[in-house]
Amino acid sequence: MKIKLLIYTAIAVLLISTLAWKPNPESMRTSLLAAVRADDAQTAIRLIQKGADANSRTSSNGWSALHYAVRNGDVEMVQALLNAGADPNYYGTMEGQTTPIISERPLVLAQAAQDLASQVTPTNMEATLRQGGLDDPALLKSMKDPVAADRYQKVVDLLAKVTKEN
Repeated sequence: MKIKLLIYTAIAVLLISTLAWKPNPESMRTSLLAAVRADDAQTAIRLIQKGADANSRTSSNGWSALHYAVRNGDVEMVQALLNAGADPNYYGTMEGQTTPIISERPLVLAQAAQDLASQVTPTNMEATLRQGGLDDPALLKSMKDPVAADRYQKVVDLLAKVTKEN
């Protein structure tokens, strides 16, 4: 009888501590950005549902989670971030870059990716991206997909509805 009571008490304490645990905002930001950059929509969406900030950025003026989701052409993740309040009008700067050309809104990134995906064949895409210094595995995988141009067009369409014209 005492063993059962001890087991039930341990389970109750575990449940209560699990329910009371509040994730660290910095940890959530880092985890969300890692999931988005890796094109792991399932994890990113779960983190958003748990309260991760949809406007998480790599630094104070760095690219947002939305920038990376757009770059990867992930329609589902872009929609989830927009639904959670991600700012489509934020001008982010890709880390390590200081030129204004890199500081763009997600819509501009989506349009550039859509143009590239529709002009370069999937078989030549990796060489084209690597030549431009873009060798991120998630981006390479996304852009080499035969239906990349269609996915990026869907991302452009989503963002065009919510981006303010300047």
